[in-house]
Amino acid sequence: MPGSVVLASANTSKVLIEGEETPGVVSIDFKVQRHTQNIHTISTEERVGQYTGNMFVEGSIKIRSLHAKLDEKLYQSVPDLKTFQLILELSPQGSTSPVKKITFDECDLTGKELGLDASGVATTTYHFRGTRVREE
Repeated sequence: MPGSVVLASANTSKVLIEGEETPGVVSIDFKVQRHTQNIHTISTEERVGQYTGNMFVEGSIKIRSLHAKLDEKLYQSVPDLKTFQLILELSPQGSTSPVKKITFDECDLTGKELGLDASGVATTTYHFRGTRVREE
């Protein structure tokens, strides 16, 4: 059956930052967008075309408590800023063999949020953007 569905499990999938597995990941979200601009002419409400530009990726990774390596990258001074690679390996339940690998190249951190509530543990959300995303 073409296009069969593979269910990836959060329990067996991995997040790697600069090749090292990242413990305590609660969630990871990302979106890929392409800059577009509508083209209009005089005397019509409808667009007549569209300008299509660059593609970019933005995302966030939520980690239980803190991640020292990401904190260090976030607080580097501007001349010392270095990009990093983030890899998401999706695996089905009961297997550690990835069925899909999503690689975010030349990432930088754009922000951080820390949450702490009385019924849980601290969670830190790191926001990132990347130059490109590759899905294999």
